[in-house]
Amino acid sequence: MLLDRLEHALASARKSGQVGALLFIDLDNFKQINDARGHPLGDRLLKQVAERLSQLLRPGDTVARIGGDEFVLLVNDIATDMESAGRSALLAAEAVRAALEMPYTIDTHLYSSTGSIGITLFPKRSEAVEDLLREADTAMYRAKDLGRNRILFYEADMQADVQERLALEQDLKKASAEGQLLAFVQSQVDASGTVIGGELLMRWNHPLRGSVPPSRFIPVAESSGLILRMGDWMIRQACETLARLHRAGQDLSISVNVSERQFRQDDFVERIRDLLAQTGAPAAQLILEVTESLLIENLDDTIARMTELGQIGVRFSIDDFGTGYSSLAYLKRLPLFELKIDKSFVQDTPDDPSDTAIVQSIISVARHLKLRVVAEGVETRAQADFLVESHCDCLQGYLFSRPEPLQGWVARQLGQG
Repeated sequence: MLLDRLEHALASARKSGQVGALLFIDLDNFKQINDARGHPLGDRLLKQVAERLSQLLRPGDTVARIGGDEFVLLVNDIATDMESAGRSALLAAEAVRAALEMPYTIDTHLYSSTGSIGITLFPKRSEAVEDLLREADTAMYRAKDLGRNRILFYEADMQADVQERLALEQDLKKASAEGQLLAFVQSQVDASGTVIGGELLMRWNHPLRGSVPPSRFIPVAESSGLILRMGDWMIRQACETLARLHRAGQDLSISVNVSERQFRQDDFVERIRDLLAQTGAPAAQLILEVTESLLIENLDDTIARMTELGQIGVRFSIDDFGTGYSSLAYLKRLPLFELKIDKSFVQDTPDDPSDTAIVQSIISVARHLKLRVVAEGVETRAQADFLVESHCDCLQGYLFSRPEPLQGWVARQLGQG
């Protein structure tokens, strides 16, 4: 049955793009219990192990005993990419390890046993079922060699990556709770170089790791769900800033990134409405930046949410435009305010004819659709001059300002800095 299900899981994973995991579990020191207490008692302990493993199963997963004190756990569809799958597999293995560590009661006596666990992920290349079993078995023996009651991946580089990612996730939970996360802002200027707004950016200054780049911690926040709390905090920062600027007669706009996970929350529209009401921020100056991939999925639901927020004045921008689907068909249907040209196109203008043509095309499409255009990553005067000549509305990049702490930026805009 196990071999049949493994065959099916492997074929299904190749077709669907979903990643699965195979866990090979071997009880530590089981032979000692068997030899000292006899096989009948050993068999009862094995039954309790089987019960514990069965209780951990999700629908569609499989657990099998393949001989002696060896068990295999087949876990299907745990992620769409290897990195996330590694994290999920390690969490599943930790749950198994913890379950096996609990004392076993047999005839009023307590017995303790632990398990060494090897993990392999699939699909990788053209591996067969036998290869997966061998890989997980190999990883399990390595775990035993390292001192038992351990978990090890067959993919050696996966071990370090997953452990680092989990450590980062724990640190990020702490950072979010203890106020280590900071709101920075990078100015956006018009053709004359006047500041007309800013984009909020999250920064993390870890007490030991130092400055952790967003490219490292944002994916961890996304996969763990921490992005919801972090995203709410950033939108609150944006609203409080807008209210303060507005009270001082400065109607600058503030852009803030919204993740797909945030946007898809059932009460997302309500949350934004509440934050605007609580802070007194002018809704029209709040610009929510979303990615093209977010827009494409569940298009009708996306349009409904954006329209609802648009009715109270909130505006939407497509971040990194040109790097995703870039289908002009959806641009007509969405209530958009702005397109942001990705810095990968800006950095080689005006010298590279291809990138120059792409930038000019995006600006032309945006003008016909009456959308504002922001160019990101402007670092040279030549780039800025080209963009202004091409009628780009707004520029953002190191040429004008680097990201800086929000409070200092606001003070400068209010003439207090």
